[in-house]
Amino acid sequence: MKRIITTLLATSMLLMGTTAFAQMSVGAGYLNSTMKTTVGNQSSSLPSNGFYAGAEYLISEGTGYGISVGAYYSYITSKSSASTSIFGINIGASSKVEEMYIDVPVHFNYSIDLSPSMRGFIYAGPTFSCGVSSTTELSGSIGSVGGNTGKRDNYASGDYGRFDILVGGGAGLDFGKLRFTVGYDLGMLNRVSSDNYVQKRNVLHAGIGFLF
Repeated sequence: MKRIITTLLATSMLLMGTTAFAQMSVGAGYLNSTMKTTVGNQSSSLPSNGFYAGAEYLISEGTGYGISVGAYYSYITSKSSASTSIFGINIGASSKVEEMYIDVPVHFNYSIDLSPSMRGFIYAGPTFSCGVSSTTELSGSIGSVGGNTGKRDNYASGDYGRFDILVGGGAGLDFGKLRFTVGYDLGMLNRVSSDNYVQKRNVLHAGIGFLF
């Protein structure tokens, strides 16, 4: 963490010492988040889908290199179910997980003009993520009778961590005032404080933005 912050500060000071220009963008897009859980030698994955929306501020020194800082709200949800039959009676259970995050990406960028109205770029860096809410809603059924069994706050016990640092990168294309991006981030922190239990979140995202 200390090394990341030191690198960001050094890069920012370098850009401030050049002929820099700034550009703001707002955007939204699709998220596919996969929570990978490892218990001992056994691993499982829970995929979630959702969206993100927010804004980003880019400082560039004019020759293609730059650094951007953003703030985004993201929402993801997943559903799972299981069923069996005992003595001819169907028994089922299902769960729905909903999570909301505030994400702050800090990306190093390199861009190149492809035409007078088109610019391509790549980016990489960390994203600092804070969970706003995380709930699990359970429901079950026996035969034709079913109902909700309650909603749980996943942060209430203190075993599930709100904070995460993701590291990744992606690519984008600016066409006029439109921006198209796609990227992938790997979660670095174990979200669960339990022995022999590791849970990390990886995120695929694609979206569209508007440049100002």
